[in-house]
Amino acid sequence: MSAVPEQRRSWFADADFELALVQLERERPQSLWRAARERLRRRASVRWSLRFLIGLCLLSFLAPLLPLPSPAAINLANATLPPQLPWPAPGALDFEPQYWELGPLDAQMVSLRTSLFGKWRTGHWLGTDALGRDVLARVVWGSRTSLLVALCAALTSLVIGASWGALAGLSGGRVDNVLMRIVDVLFAVPTIFLVIFLLSVLDAPGAGEARLSREQIFFLVVGAVSWLSMARVVRGQVLELERSAFVEAARAAGASTPWILTRHILPNVLGLVVVNLTLTLPSVILYEAFLSFLGLGVEPPRVSWGLLAAEGAEALNPLESYAWLVLAPGCAMAATLLALSTLGDGLRDALSVTERHER
Repeated sequence: MSAVPEQRRSWFADADFELALVQLERERPQSLWRAARERLRRRASVRWSLRFLIGLCLLSFLAPLLPLPSPAAINLANATLPPQLPWPAPGALDFEPQYWELGPLDAQMVSLRTSLFGKWRTGHWLGTDALGRDVLARVVWGSRTSLLVALCAALTSLVIGASWGALAGLSGGRVDNVLMRIVDVLFAVPTIFLVIFLLSVLDAPGAGEARLSREQIFFLVVGAVSWLSMARVVRGQVLELERSAFVEAARAAGASTPWILTRHILPNVLGLVVVNLTLTLPSVILYEAFLSFLGLGVEPPRVSWGLLAAEGAEALNPLESYAWLVLAPGCAMAATLLALSTLGDGLRDALSVTERHER
């Protein structure tokens, strides 16, 4: 009886057994998300893009707390000041809390900013516009609108688009036909005409206090059209998954369509949804900038990157150049779009089944 434990101890202490354990650990199949996370860590461009986007989101959210000049404060004495390096004045003591109508949270943050920094504000580090408003403050506050539009489109695509496409592909038959014909009808409506129509109806005189602001109308329109592409993409993926063995087994076991949708279909298309979202966000930001450039986006005194670019383009003339008015929002928008595109490409490659098998 005593010989068996000794043999086991000597067998477990064998170096060949330890080497076999290490080899088995290396060859153990990884989950999709774990393998994707490891591939993303090896790409420096994706890491820096993610850090930039996180920093931009924090900067945008904390804009009322920062010691920046008021983005709506007009000072004609400082009109069209160009950026100067090094900065002649890092700050001044003439801050005035001049804003548009703020929400409760933003109002509290502005009050806390006044308590922390008093009258001190940063200098005009990026220059001023034709009305003497600080360009840096307007770019930072404008990022809130552009990022909020992108977030609105992302949440709408995630909730409506993924569920709509999955339900259409899983139901099939007449239900699939009806749901996708609705998507085709909405695709056929020109979005610019839809914006003009909603602005003329909801922003009409006599609507009273119940009317929506132009910013809310814009969010409504973006949400109404941003999920359509997602629905088509998810439907195509669901049609492939529907013929898989685990879905057929669930149907044979008597599982309902909503149960199969939530337990089997949506978790398997989640990677595709995440990639599609990251690649959709740049187009939504560009779309917001385009409509704001045409005057169909947010209305002054609120700001967005598209509105700032439109104001900067109006200030350009052959006699005198005010290039910083266009370069500031343009560079901010370009950096954000580049980071989103890089992150989307990295997620697409990391979650690709083909690349996963190749590795």
